[in-house]
Amino acid sequence: MPGRIVLQAGDVLLLEAGQDFVRLNKDNTLCFALLSELDDSTPPRLKLLVPALLLAVAMLAVYSTGVASLLETALCASSGMVALGILTQQEARDAINWDIYVTIAAAFGIGKAMVNSGVAGGVASGLTSVGESLGIGDSGILAMIYLATFLISNVVTNNAAAALIFPIAIDVALEFGTDPKLISYTLMLSASASFMSPFGYQTNLMVYGPGGYKYMDFLKFGTPMQIVLWLFSVLILSAENNIGNVLIVWLSSLAFMILAFVGRMKWEMKTYVE
Repeated sequence: MPGRIVLQAGDVLLLEAGQDFVRLNKDNTLCFALLSELDDSTPPRLKLLVPALLLAVAMLAVYSTGVASLLETALCASSGMVALGILTQQEARDAINWDIYVTIAAAFGIGKAMVNSGVAGGVASGLTSVGESLGIGDSGILAMIYLATFLISNVVTNNAAAALIFPIAIDVALEFGTDPKLISYTLMLSASASFMSPFGYQTNLMVYGPGGYKYMDFLKFGTPMQIVLWLFSVLILSAENNIGNVLIVWLSSLAFMILAFVGRMKWEMKTYVE
């Protein structure tokens, strides 16, 4: 029972302790035969919480005033965190995910090649034609861009998908006269919608093996989510600044979520009873 365990010689204990615990107790042979810190462990450093919070708030405040760009304020804040010991130099280096940056850079190169070769323009014309044939105006264009992006994001990373589709989306905006902001929002939402494949996002891949899932499981459960998000995202973006339309879409999505939740609960209760 917890609290009644009698420790014996040779027992191994996993302790959550402060950063200086090992240093302060390394000579305490009366209690510990061996002390070692786990690799990649992050002991709480509560005394650094306030300066870290102040630096983060200052970064956002300076950026919001327009005095400096987000890049400049972020660099200053991160440099301050290293200087104050909130981050070590090694932790700062490890925080940079070079794989993602190289992938994005390569995707931008491919995107530029698509523009120069005319592929982007051709695909944009095809998407525009299909969107126009739907007869629903900008909604059709947004739906086609969303479809193309989320299909790619389920195969490659969402960052690469956004970088690849961006030049095509801009060509569509110029050709059809669609607001580039709507195109950008559509791109952001669709690139993050990676429900149909275990390889579309890191968290999908994390549970893929340990959870014993199959590829078809992602298709079975991810496809309905993909379709629902596709539908409501396009409806929200198409509503733009019309408050009435936005409220209708939000209420519809809320009603759908409630129905899905109730249906799920009923299914679980039925399974439990059986």
